[in-house]
Amino acid sequence: MVVLLLTIAGFFRDDIHGVIGKNILTLTPKAKLIRNLYASKYSFINSEFVNPRIIEDLIGWLSDSGAQIVAINVSESNKSNRYIGDIEINDTGNDYPVVTSTYDHGRFSYKYLGTSFTGMHLLQTWSNGGGSGVFCNIVLVTLSMDSAFEQNLNGGEKINRFVIKLIGVIPLGDRYQGDPSYKFGLLTIPACNGLATVRKSKSRMLVI
Repeated sequence: MVVLLLTIAGFFRDDIHGVIGKNILTLTPKAKLIRNLYASKYSFINSEFVNPRIIEDLIGWLSDSGAQIVAINVSESNKSNRYIGDIEINDTGNDYPVVTSTYDHGRFSYKYLGTSFTGMHLLQTWSNGGGSGVFCNIVLVTLSMDSAFEQNLNGGEKINRFVIKLIGVIPLGDRYQGDPSYKFGLLTIPACNGLATVRKSKSRMLVI
């Protein structure tokens, strides 16, 4: 019996999350990343758009350092009270739209830049809390479907959820004016002179 259990555990490894009552709850932590946004339930380029305030929550407060929130369940959050606000879609012509959420005295916007070879999605973002500052970033996230356990009147069940995960943030500074682009794995960030920005010279980085 011990050998059998060790064999089963070795086969499933991380896929076995735990044992609840008589049921074995299996999860898939290594979920396949969602790359095709046109076929995705939630998207950055067409309806249903990921709520901009979810991206804002992942970035965190300017006064904090490091990442406090690294993943959010979009399935339950996209139209939740936590992220309430008016959402506006501005068409930019041949490019991707700018998606903006306006709430209280604040505004947060994002624009899609592209998908990396490894499945990361790149977004240019703008955040304004009501003052003169407009804090800009490039945000790297992944999208995936994973599983979770949900307790209910019938005992419990495994549910699927659409998850966005923060990979990294590249600061552009306050009131950055420029058009970053992402092509063939190369992220190009033009210089922005004359404003309170950290980007005084053009830069390129490989994002795969």
